[in-house]
Amino acid sequence: MLKITHFNKITRFDLARAVPNRWRYWTTTYLVDDLLVDTGCAHTALELLLTLADAPLTCIVNTHTHEDHIGANGDLQARQPDLTIYAHPLALSILADPRGMQPLHPYRKVFWGWPKPSHAIAVTDNAMVKTKHQCFQVIYTPGHAPDHICLYEPENGWLFTGDLFSGGKDRAIRAGYEPPT
Repeated sequence: MLKITHFNKITRFDLARAVPNRWRYWTTTYLVDDLLVDTGCAHTALELLLTLADAPLTCIVNTHTHEDHIGANGDLQARQPDLTIYAHPLALSILADPRGMQPLHPYRKVFWGWPKPSHAIAVTDNAMVKTKHQCFQVIYTPGHAPDHICLYEPENGWLFTGDLFSGGKDRAIRAGYEPPT
């Protein structure tokens, strides 16, 4: 299931897998110029790939390595081998081997599935990620996950927060969560 919303220069993709009793956990990706912020979950990867078939992607930034944010990385890189993925240094080993490095609880397998491996390049705090028309500052924001980053675009006042801001609806606390951080 995919919903698309346009906000000026940003395209938002809300993705979910329908499961029994119509329960859905939505995950969101954003397209700005040639940059994709996060890639949703493995169960919605094919739908996202089909939707982005004509998009001129050059890079992905993963805000963190939870399976609902990295699910289409491997598929997108398989389709486009020169696609660069940026992530925090702590994320690189998880992205390379999600099954081995990040075991999933049964409910996580059902809702989001196992991401395929992908190759990423490390970005650190205050690094800059440039697109065709924008320049994003990487801000290291641990707390939700040890490898969590945000992207800030000061000219437009945009902040892509991954799961740093959950709006009070975070339904589970996992190992590695440190909300006060």
